[in-house]
Amino acid sequence: MSAFKRLIHFAYPLPCRKDRECQPFRIRDTPAAHRIGDALMALGYRYTDAVINWPSSGESIIPFDCSCFRETDLLLLTTRPPMHDHLIPTRRKGRRSWTQLEENLFNDPLGRWIERSTRPEMILTPTAAAISAEIAKRQSMLFRTHFGAMYQAYGSPITDEWQRFKTAPPLTVAFLVYAEHAWPGGPGFLAAFGLDPMSTLAWSWQLATRFPHLLCSTPFAMAEMKIVSPKEPPTWLSFTSAWDVNMLGVADPAHE
Repeated sequence: MSAFKRLIHFAYPLPCRKDRECQPFRIRDTPAAHRIGDALMALGYRYTDAVINWPSSGESIIPFDCSCFRETDLLLLTTRPPMHDHLIPTRRKGRRSWTQLEENLFNDPLGRWIERSTRPEMILTPTAAAISAEIAKRQSMLFRTHFGAMYQAYGSPITDEWQRFKTAPPLTVAFLVYAEHAWPGGPGFLAAFGLDPMSTLAWSWQLATRFPHLLCSTPFAMAEMKIVSPKEPPTWLSFTSAWDVNMLGVADPAHE
């Protein structure tokens, strides 16, 4: 039997009160990571550990010994990366760890496709917008921050054509980013996330069941999803399989 490849969750903790000790079992989007991890087993990966990005009080880069990773490892991120949350005043934001590892991943491969990542606003790079006309129309996106991550508006900074919504439609977006090596000689990196935990959970379920061929194959994909809100708390997480998915664009592997 061939040796398995290590799958490592690049994880962010849930917020905790300042007067309480942060516990390592309080990790964001763990069900999403498990769902994608199951699908990655077919590619020879097995979950082994997690890197927890504890929030830092400052913005100075903290050293991180990246020599612990192997070239065959895969870092899995299933939370919207808080790349620019420190620049916005809203309370609805994630907190960075400011480690060198996080900085490396935010600069590239994530920075290759995402110019700005905050909860209320996502802006894609020209490289991402060039993948398809549908992505180009949504290169700059604004989202509601309460009662779901629905569109508020989206448009193109090139054409200045905007679609604005007075009433939020039950639509949101999700992203997939992959690099065979996050840096030369480094581990692989796979990010699969929506704007909030519910859309991330739905996207992970869709990737694992309907689009497993995209995992570790395309460097970037973007989908639009129609939100289905259950009337009662669901017993099974598979309720997210009812979300309709419109694939807006998938990058050619040659982009890797």
